[in-house]
Amino acid sequence: MSADERVTIGEILRPKGLQGEVKVLPLTDVPDRFGSLSHVFISLPNGEVLEEEIVDSKEYNGFEYVCFANRRSRESIEDLIGGLIQVEQSSVPELPDGVYYQFEILDAEVFTDDGQRLGTVVDILETGAHDVYIVRDGEREYMIPANQDTVRQIDREQGRIVIHPLEGLLDL
Repeated sequence: MSADERVTIGEILRPKGLQGEVKVLPLTDVPDRFGSLSHVFISLPNGEVLEEEIVDSKEYNGFEYVCFANRRSRESIEDLIGGLIQVEQSSVPELPDGVYYQFEILDAEVFTDDGQRLGTVVDILETGAHDVYIVRDGEREYMIPANQDTVRQIDREQGRIVIHPLEGLLDL
């Protein structure tokens, strides 16, 4: 399975205790995402990908604490620190209309409603009010607010976003 077929849902921060439990920063908005999983992939900083079975998971103060089946000591989880916990893209829950996963937006091609290609989404800034899509085409970069006034259409299957640029949005 390639990296393009996996979705990152957490980052392993550090060991917790002596029994192989790890502290995880959740990178998902899906409640109880870790509690419903039996196995995950862990993408290590060195590029290696491991498959691990989750035997226990609990949430506390915005973090997840996870135990893996074959890693029941502090020493056995040291190599996982800094790794990204991932699941198969096909296993992510369906979202309601008008709500998208970041992996569905990243790398999408962006066009104006009159057909001008602006580039591809290379990053997403989470600002609180609404996300901002960073769109790049070579040397040009645009910051596109992900709101109803600007974003007119998102086609998940085609990887295409159509925007209506408000006055001054595309000026350098």
